[in-house]
Amino acid sequence: MRNLFKISLLTLWALWLTGTCCFADDVALVINNNNPLSSISRRTADLIFHGKKTKWINGEYISVLVNNSQEVYSVFCQKVLKKNPRQYLLYRKKILFTGMGIPPMVKKDDEAVIAFIAKTRNAIGFIDKKSLDSRVKELKIH
Repeated sequence: MRNLFKISLLTLWALWLTGTCCFADDVALVINNNNPLSSISRRTADLIFHGKKTKWINGEYISVLVNNSQEVYSVFCQKVLKKNPRQYLLYRKKILFTGMGIPPMVKKDDEAVIAFIAKTRNAIGFIDKKSLDSRVKELKIH
């Protein structure tokens, strides 16, 4: 009985890992089409979304957007920021209430993120890759 439980647990764990990995490939960082960047490191993305890097190479301030779509937000936090969604939310609240910085803007879904970034040259956000269209450009993470 104990071995059956272990096998079941390992099977569920493997399925969970497989599902998470496949979905993570479908989350994209996006920027305005006029932004000259084509890729950034995961570390740079982490610094931007934690408010530690506030300017692009050209000196413009970065407008950071958080997608409030639960699945996209969860995968982004885990794969890019290496935090669980609750940890990142608490970090954003800490920034707001302590005055240590400016927390990112929150948009309700992919469409809201895309619409804002399409109009804002210095913005960055994340969306489900299936929502990617010609209004924004994907920023690859290397």
